[in-house]
Amino acid sequence: MNIRLVATIVVLLGVVCGPAGAAGPSGCDLGGTQIRSMPDPVSGRSYDVEITLPSDYQVNPGKRFAVLYYADGGHLAASATCLSKEPRRQEALRLVKRLHREGKLADEPILVGLSYAKGEGFAASRARDYTPVADKPGYGGAGAFQAYLAKTVIPAIESSYRTAPRRRLFWGHSYGGLLGARILLTQPGLFQSYILGSPSFWFADHAILAMEAGYARTNHDLKANVLIYVGGDEIRRYDPDRRGDTRDMVADVRTFETQLKSRGFPGLTIRSLVVPGKNHRSTIPPGFSWAITSVLGNQTVQPR
Repeated sequence: MNIRLVATIVVLLGVVCGPAGAAGPSGCDLGGTQIRSMPDPVSGRSYDVEITLPSDYQVNPGKRFAVLYYADGGHLAASATCLSKEPRRQEALRLVKRLHREGKLADEPILVGLSYAKGEGFAASRARDYTPVADKPGYGGAGAFQAYLAKTVIPAIESSYRTAPRRRLFWGHSYGGLLGARILLTQPGLFQSYILGSPSFWFADHAILAMEAGYARTNHDLKANVLIYVGGDEIRRYDPDRRGDTRDMVADVRTFETQLKSRGFPGLTIRSLVVPGKNHRSTIPPGFSWAITSVLGNQTVQPR
C-alpha cells in the first residue's frame, strides 16, 4: 500500500473537525478537536486519540450521543507540541455536517479518531495494528490493538463524555476496514454497527475468510449491523504503475458478504454498496455518506 494512498485515506477519514464547544477532560484542544494521550498499558506504546463533540453537545446537557470510532485518525504532524499539529479533516467533516444540515442524519455523533503509535511511522504502525495475522514481520497485531481499544479507549471515552453505549459505531477504510472485520468476527458486541470501506480482505491470502469460517463453526448468531462499500473500479486490471494486476476488491466484498449471509445468523444485518466509477480513494465520500446515513439517518441517501 503506497504512502500517497494512505495519506489520501487519512485526509478523507479525518471526520473530527469543526465547532465542538468546550473541551472535555485535560488534553490538547485544537479548535474543537481535543487530543488526548492514551497509552496502552500492555504494549507500552502511546497513542493520541482525537475527540470532537457534536455541535449541539453543550446546548443539550441531558442528551447522550452515538459515538463513531474510526481508524487512521493519527494523521497529525509528529511534534512534541500541540500547536504544531495541523488537523486534516475537512472532506469527511463536510459530509457529516452537510448530511445533518439536510436532515439526512438524525444526529451528529461524537467522533473519536484512533491514531498511530507515537514515535513510529504511520505505515509501520497501521500495518501492525490493523492486520489480523502475522504473514510477515511487523504485521498481525490487530488483536492487541483491539484489546487496547476495548479496555482503554472506549472506557475512557464513555466515562468522560455523554455517550450512548448502544449506539457505538466503527469505521475503517482499507487496512482499517480489515481491522473492523477482525473485531466483528472476534468481539462483535464491541460495536453495534460496522462501516467497512474498501476493506483489504485480500491480506494474507484472504485470511479474514478463514476467520469467518472459524467463527461460524462455533457460533449460532452474529448480532451486528454491517455496511461495506467499495469502488466500482476496484477490480482486477493491469496497473502500469505497479507493473502488474490490481486486486479484485469488489469480488472480495461480494465473497465476504455472501459467506456471512449463508450462515443464516438471525441477528446479522449486512449490506454492501459498489460505487460506480470510483476507485480506492474516490469511493470514500459517497461510500461513507451511504453508510453513515444508513446507520444514523432519517432516510436513505443515494451515492453520487
